Amino acid sequence: MVPEKYEPIRESSPESPAANIPPDPALTIPLLPGRAWIEQRTRVAVARDVKISGRLVFHEPVRIDGRFNGEATSSEIVVINADGKVEGRIRAPRVVVLGELRGDVLSRVVVLGPTARVTGNIEAASVAVFEGAFLQGAVRMPRPPASD
Repeated sequence: MVPEKYEPIRESSPESPAANIPPDPALTIPLLPGRAWIEQRTRVAVARDVKISGRLVFHEPVRIDGRFNGEATSSEIVVINADGKVEGRIRAPRVVVLGELRGDVLSRVVVLGPTARVTGNIEAASVAVFEGAFLQGAVRMPRPPASD
């Protein structure tokens, strides 16, 4: 059985009160995010037909529709749309790749959609790779701390 959505990673233990709080829909990534979901929840950082180089830092959900060369960081989510091309590093709690990425990802949750083309390394607690996605690189999934 395939889950319908990816739940955000909780920092709390199962015994804590936070474990009983239902997941925030704004933090949940659908198994395969559609165009409407992405456009409603993200803001364009690099528009289609635009090329940008440098370091981008955001405190909101963003998407890349054009070409970006450098490092992009968000405190929420970074989406590389199907037409987006990134060469560099992506850092965010959640990353969705539907386009092309040549570089590394550091995240908690990574989703590679069926049109994703990734050449680089991924470090994340949770990684989903859809049929049709291309991935050339290493995937590192750190172990959670051992419980006593």
